[in-house]
Amino acid sequence: MRKNHATAFYALTQVSIWGTYGFLFSYANPYMTEKLGLSDTLAGWLLCLATALACLLQPLLTAVADRTRWNVRRILLCSGVLTSFCAALTLLPGLSVIAYAVLFGCSCVFLQIQPAFSNALGMEGIHSGLNINFAVARGIGSVSFGVAAKLAALLIGVMGMNGASLLGACSSLFLVAAVLLMPAGSRLTPKAGETPTSARDFFRESPKMAVLLLGVMLLYVGHNTLSNCMFRIAQWKVNGGSNATSVQGTAMMLAAVVELPTMFLFTKLVKRFRCDLLVVVACLFMTLRIVSSILLPDQWGLYITQLAQILGYALFAVSTVYYVGTVVPKRNVVKGQTYLGVANTLGGLLAFALGGSLIDAIGVPWMLAVCAGISALGMLLAGLSLERVERTVGAA
Repeated sequence: MRKNHATAFYALTQVSIWGTYGFLFSYANPYMTEKLGLSDTLAGWLLCLATALACLLQPLLTAVADRTRWNVRRILLCSGVLTSFCAALTLLPGLSVIAYAVLFGCSCVFLQIQPAFSNALGMEGIHSGLNINFAVARGIGSVSFGVAAKLAALLIGVMGMNGASLLGACSSLFLVAAVLLMPAGSRLTPKAGETPTSARDFFRESPKMAVLLLGVMLLYVGHNTLSNCMFRIAQWKVNGGSNATSVQGTAMMLAAVVELPTMFLFTKLVKRFRCDLLVVVACLFMTLRIVSSILLPDQWGLYITQLAQILGYALFAVSTVYYVGTVVPKRNVVKGQTYLGVANTLGGLLAFALGGSLIDAIGVPWMLAVCAGISALGMLLAGLSLERVERTVGAA
């Protein structure tokens, strides 16, 4: 029975992960700056460190999954519990600034490993014959992100930044139930007698993947900087007005909501247009979103900017997962999705390192200009690395 509704059960994992992103990660910068009183530069570097740890954990956990009985389901279960536990501890009164920063940072570490392994879980199910529409499930996850970002803004107005921690702790714990409900597919491991593929062998078999992942990383620098620094961007747009938190929440909710049609209709799009071409279009609109955030004035301009998500991140987040799931050998699907997650995480790492530092050094507009240039370079690299895809796995 559950196998017949695999998409619905898989969507629950996406709801939990991206809802927790909306509660915790979206407000990580204001948590560090507004509650803990840190500078944008220091906050950025602390979150950069958390992202670096998440980046190191992902390939390490992939190797563990390759060589032991620890599969992607167990990794997701543990990460959900640890994210919830660390976020809940930040609600304790009387802790030092260092303790709050470390606990919140740890919750972000464990949260950031979840998307890659959730993508791998979905692709394992698709290759195992489960009827999973990844694009629809991911679209529902985007809606949960937008609703969570707005809900967090409302609760923060009532109880301060602890509101984000409370909601994040509850949302991440829901991941445990979601993974347990998800029907199990076959593990995509090497056949008997084969050894797990090393990173060197992986890139030798798929040589263009290294260039693609570099392009993805640079595109995510721009995307993540826009998201991480949305509070400062909102302040700039409203000239330091007191409604910056509300503007941030509304902008992020709009960005998530407009993603929904693209993600829901992706399987129809990929039947008419090649997956590699959809990736190119997504790269272009991810860059245009940053450019328009510079050019369009006031909060309404910021809201209009979010429309670029329709053919930008919405298309990018889904098409890259399907593309990698198609072009890499079947036994390397988990590794391919993990490396894609690492590229995302590295983009977030650089975004944290650059965003706050650039804001303190040259201000919000020039920070956005630098990120637009980085995103444009990523678009070029990704476009040059793509292979022609005639039939996309899981999109039939």
